[in-house]
Amino acid sequence: MANSVDPVVTWIGHATFLVQVGGVNILTDPIFDSPSFIFPRLLPPGIAIEQLPQIDFVLLSHNHLDHCDMPSLRALLKRFPNIQLLVPQGDKGWLQAAGFGQVKEFTWWQEHTLFTFLPARHWSQNGVFDCNKSLWGSWMIRHGSHSIYFAGDTAYSHHFTAIAAEFKNITVALMPIGPCEPDPAMRKSHVDSAQAVQGFIDLQAHHFVPMHWGTFPFGTDHFDTPIHKLQAAWQQQEVALAGKKLCLPKFGKQITFI
Repeated sequence: MANSVDPVVTWIGHATFLVQVGGVNILTDPIFDSPSFIFPRLLPPGIAIEQLPQIDFVLLSHNHLDHCDMPSLRALLKRFPNIQLLVPQGDKGWLQAAGFGQVKEFTWWQEHTLFTFLPARHWSQNGVFDCNKSLWGSWMIRHGSHSIYFAGDTAYSHHFTAIAAEFKNITVALMPIGPCEPDPAMRKSHVDSAQAVQGFIDLQAHHFVPMHWGTFPFGTDHFDTPIHKLQAAWQQQEVALAGKKLCLPKFGKQITFI
């Protein structure tokens, strides 16, 4: 699909989504290969870069290598020279130095056209000496009556309820569900599946789409542990989730929200 007015979300893998809404095409945290030889990609991207429609914006949640992959960004810039990067505060300078001309950086709660950069509980580091030298966060994409929330990487915290207080009637939340193990080491900066469900409840969103699983061998999870734990957590919270919908797309599968 070249573009769409109503929200169309396609999971490409890990935290990479193609979000199409309002005639604009957006990529989140694009990575189309492996972040390193230590973490080989388990399944190919749901859409290859060569098969993407015209991309207008790239949203980065933070600068970890599995969310801010320079080879993927360079390949996108080569194919789409007018692409705009929206990034956390502290990342603009080195991205411009790397050749990206259109870069805007954001602090939490700052808005730009369709987008608002929002809090998360995580950390940042792209090189050896830049730990927590830039911000991290999540994104809201709004068009008309629709709001699409991209959680990025995050531990469970009160930011979900704070976001819900500002954004009513969230159409869909794209939520990380792994790594689940080892716990509690991972809980300092990542939600597990049950915490992701609680965060979704806090957000008061309508549709849940999982991410950050099944792409790279992070943590000590089995491949499908996060999704099995997600389904169990959804059943355990069935009263609080009445009327909500769990969407489990395969790589490359489009979901349209009307």
